[in-house]
Amino acid sequence: MAETCAAVVYYPERAGLELVQMPVPTPQAGETLVRVSLSAICGSDLHTIEGRRPPKGPLILGHEICGTIAALGQGVTHDATGKPLATGQRVTWSIAASCGECFYCRHGIRQKCTSLFKYGHESIEVEPALNGGFAEYVCLVPGTTILRIPDELDDATVVFANCSLATMAAAIRMLEVQAGETVLVQGAGLLGLCACALCSAREARVVLVTDVSEERLGEARRFGATHTLNVSDLADEEFGAAAKDIAGEYGFDAAIEACGQPAAITQGLEALRIGGRYLWAGCVFPGAMLQLDAYQITTRLINIQGLHNYAPEDLKTALNFLSGEGRRFPFDTVVAKEYPLAEIEQAVEEAKARKDVLRIAVKG
Repeated sequence: MAETCAAVVYYPERAGLELVQMPVPTPQAGETLVRVSLSAICGSDLHTIEGRRPPKGPLILGHEICGTIAALGQGVTHDATGKPLATGQRVTWSIAASCGECFYCRHGIRQKCTSLFKYGHESIEVEPALNGGFAEYVCLVPGTTILRIPDELDDATVVFANCSLATMAAAIRMLEVQAGETVLVQGAGLLGLCACALCSAREARVVLVTDVSEERLGEARRFGATHTLNVSDLADEEFGAAAKDIAGEYGFDAAIEACGQPAAITQGLEALRIGGRYLWAGCVFPGAMLQLDAYQITTRLINIQGLHNYAPEDLKTALNFLSGEGRRFPFDTVVAKEYPLAEIEQAVEEAKARKDVLRIAVKG
């Protein structure tokens, strides 16, 4: 194994990406060293580069990652399902590591652990410094949920499982979507498409996907939407009427906000039936303000939940889904193009510019 490896560091003080050489660590007890195969550029990576999300310091971005085990630290013997681990095996892992013992971990929200370690979000000034996907290696810390990748899934099909798909697996679990129900999905980005496919697999009777892009709405139909609606010119009242024409006179049983647009939330509330369930997952940036009439929420018994990231069980669900029912959806087309690590700036520019693709990725 080489003593150093290539890594792309984002320096916030100059808003720039720089290809550097960094030491390759020997994994300590409980750690796992992984040779990165592929890392996708997520929207939140672009938010950081564009200055919408302040980072903790210079960092290696990239959290949608998969790779092969290069070395195992003492005590690392099995993945989260009990399968033995060995060098050379392909793996994916949770977007964050948690202690399992703090207040939040004990209350079932390990993604809010008081000592959370989040891949692609930590400064290179903490150890291990190789903690993001835009590098040749990444070091996984104790408390990370590691899963072996089934042979039938290639890297491009599985690379986003530990972000968009696992997050939407959490959304469907929390909403308890049942067969025969009607579900509104707001946003036809990768989050929304994952939600669409998962609801379809649960045999939801209606899955309506909304967006402002006809091209994205076309993708939604490929991922299981029964109905699509372009909302670019619809007032809230018009949207409510159109939605109820699709769901029926009572409205939707459940809705998922996956578009990151606070203004869409009033439309979602208009579409829900009395007693409807609403989950917000897209507004993950500061300043996502909205104004609501609490009377409408209270008297219509609307249940609202927020979701940020997911629990370890949701990553297991996501991987099982890709290996099973998910194979009837075109997840293998999500990554439109792969760049070598040395061309990270071109990859980022294409990810920014091309709204017709879901993911651009870099090879470690």
